[in-house]
Amino acid sequence: MKNITIGQSFLGKPLTVEFVGDKKSPLKIFIISGQHGDEKYSKEAVFKLIEHFKSISKCPFYAAILSNANPDGYQNQTRENAQSIDLNRDHLLLQSNETESIHSFIRKWNPKIVIDVHNYPSRRKHLLKKHLIINQDIFVDVPTNLTSLQTLNDKKINEFISKVKLDLDSKGFSCDRYVIFQKSGQIRHSTLDVKDARNSLASRYGLFSIILEGKEPLKKEGTLGENRTVMSQFCALCSIIDWLVQNKDEFNYTPHVSTKGELVPIRVKYRNSNEIIELEVKNSKTKEISKKEFKNYSSGVEISKFIGLPSAYGVPNSLTKLVKLLKKHGFSSLDNFKIGKHKMYYMKNSEGKKSSKQQIKKKIITDQISNYTVFPINQLGGRFLAVLLEPQSKFGLHRFPDLKLDFSKNSEYPIIRI
Repeated sequence: MKNITIGQSFLGKPLTVEFVGDKKSPLKIFIISGQHGDEKYSKEAVFKLIEHFKSISKCPFYAAILSNANPDGYQNQTRENAQSIDLNRDHLLLQSNETESIHSFIRKWNPKIVIDVHNYPSRRKHLLKKHLIINQDIFVDVPTNLTSLQTLNDKKINEFISKVKLDLDSKGFSCDRYVIFQKSGQIRHSTLDVKDARNSLASRYGLFSIILEGKEPLKKEGTLGENRTVMSQFCALCSIIDWLVQNKDEFNYTPHVSTKGELVPIRVKYRNSNEIIELEVKNSKTKEISKKEFKNYSSGVEISKFIGLPSAYGVPNSLTKLVKLLKKHGFSSLDNFKIGKHKMYYMKNSEGKKSSKQQIKKKIITDQISNYTVFPINQLGGRFLAVLLEPQSKFGLHRFPDLKLDFSKNSEYPIIRI
């Protein structure tokens, strides 16, 4: 084992990565825990995993482990870092030192898989009204945003989740695919947005990402509840890594480089359905644990809009924050490039409405222009540029006023398609 520092927190604390396993193995796994500083049990499970690796003479994989991704938040027992930034919602804007360091490390080390370890709160106000507490020991999920190229097909993903569920069941722990209970009564998988590590890292770098959520123990459960949470997450990590090793050939892929005309989904949504899902719950009054069926479960996600990639996107040099952000994401650029034929979006009758409600037209311009920074799409994660920059993208950077991607009436959108 060896340690390296990949960056510093806002208050100057080191972000330390430990390496374990066979350095020559092509199966490279990056494990992150502690993005939320108050989720101590996920970190304890990862510490236990490191100790387990130390006891093994040879590992058929190579792992890099960032066990404390938010040392400032951990010290202060806060979800956010010292700047009040939720690190697991900062993988789009990269406003924090911590998430920027994580992305920089991934580009240098090139893992095939990322496992993001968290704890989830089992008490939800709208469920407590029905005297229900979520009692699943473990939730596990994969990217739900379809803008990334899926490393595994649906059959393999279902096989993976089923294997982890069976393993944990044999050890007396309950496990299912991660779901969110909305106040409306709908049950869906975790967010579609690319702000979080699971979706962002998969979309930007084309790798396979996994989120692992362990139940936050209730205070009344005491030490037994705490030990159960740590042990269930440790066992889940072992099961996940075991499945990855057994299916290592699935991850022997060449990173995808985009080409002009390639179709990229920029709008996705949960598929309307009235499926039923069965989950383990505890009655808050009787304390009885049972299996309960929930209706209005949306198990699938579907694409609602594609866009064909241009050769490149041009960003005005005057938008300095946007240019800086794209370079933080590691995108290569062609500076001071003389642009000829390009397309510009024209915002018709927008009146300040969101892009999804606007009439957006393209017009072709052949005049030579300069003073743009050009980001070609034929690079790793070139597809992600469309997600970030297209005005009709559900997940685009136009959502953030500070980046000054204007949507005013009868205006030209500043990003051009080359």
